[in-house]
Amino acid sequence: MNVAEEFLSELGSDSADVLLLLKEATDTINYYRKLLERFELDKLTGLPGSNKYHDFIADIKNRAATAGIIFFDVNDLKYYNDNKGHHAGNLLLQKAAESLMMVSGGNVHSYRLGGDEFVTVITNCKESDIDELMARWREGLDVLNSADDGIHCSVSAGAAFGAEGFDPDELLKLADERMYINKTEMKAARGQKPR
Repeated sequence: MNVAEEFLSELGSDSADVLLLLKEATDTINYYRKLLERFELDKLTGLPGSNKYHDFIADIKNRAATAGIIFFDVNDLKYYNDNKGHHAGNLLLQKAAESLMMVSGGNVHSYRLGGDEFVTVITNCKESDIDELMARWREGLDVLNSADDGIHCSVSAGAAFGAEGFDPDELLKLADERMYINKTEMKAARGQKPR
């Protein structure tokens, strides 16, 4: 008999009814927790999804004096889907997410916005922290890409830093613009035309 059952047994004959109500309440709470988790987490990658990102970013100015935002876009997803199948495309996205999980924690929060787009938010940081995080992320991605699994994950990234009074939407926009510059540079290095 657990502590709750012991306590309720002291209440008398109505304790079975109370136990039943507690069990139903617990089942209901667990059901809603699972629903919330499905709403907040991206099922494919395990990262929080865009809903969680928007909730987090909505009041970031109340929690952070500074912030860094890094916008990521997985390269070649269409190629993987069209030529190797959607399973391979999913593995590509999962590898990108895993590389972000490797650097997330504490004041570093990563999200899948949708499709092949991801974002990482660093709160209460210095601008140099963004460069350090990007270097650690690239090293982690290189390690993941060293696996002999036929999935080479290439990701374009752009970052923006905001000090006191920053606008998170403007930071995201600037990070997105810088990501496209990086994507163009990466394609040029591979001899591809920018799209």
